[in-house]
Amino acid sequence: MDIMFDLETWGTRPGSAIRSIGAVAFELDGPDREWTTFYRNVEDHSCWLAGLRIEPATVDWWKQQKAETQALMNTDKRPLVDVVQDFHRWFVDQSGLCIWCQGAGFDEPIWMTCSKVVGHVPPWKFWNVRDTRTIYHLSGLDPRSITREGPAHGALHDALYQVKCVREARRRLNGDTKR
Repeated sequence: MDIMFDLETWGTRPGSAIRSIGAVAFELDGPDREWTTFYRNVEDHSCWLAGLRIEPATVDWWKQQKAETQALMNTDKRPLVDVVQDFHRWFVDQSGLCIWCQGAGFDEPIWMTCSKVVGHVPPWKFWNVRDTRTIYHLSGLDPRSITREGPAHGALHDALYQVKCVREARRRLNGDTKR
């Protein structure tokens, strides 16, 4: 099973504190359907206790985002260690193999660092990390051409949107013009 995940963070580099994680278990090929999802918000304090940092420029950027998106991340916050354990367990329970993210240099390296600081190793192999931007480029897909549901920068909404885009890119690469 492929797993798409998205992080909302307090910075742009490994070692940044995270605000939330959203993930979707999906099949790269096959019929469209409702996918199994995962979503957690993270307690800021637990990230800071773990030595993760915030970047002032990212804090300023968040201040400019929609209130709807901000509200998504301010409910049911959980300690970082619990979120890491929950996500890794969920990944295994979904028979996860490949982990997808929007940019090979962002979500996965930040998650690796968050996992490491709380004493965990993600359950995927480094060679099974996939990047959405590569498949978009190879297929000629402009992801802005795909209809988005839910607010931007909500981790689960972003992950669901990225699944739609990756599956469309895959259809194009396979020569399937039907939708």
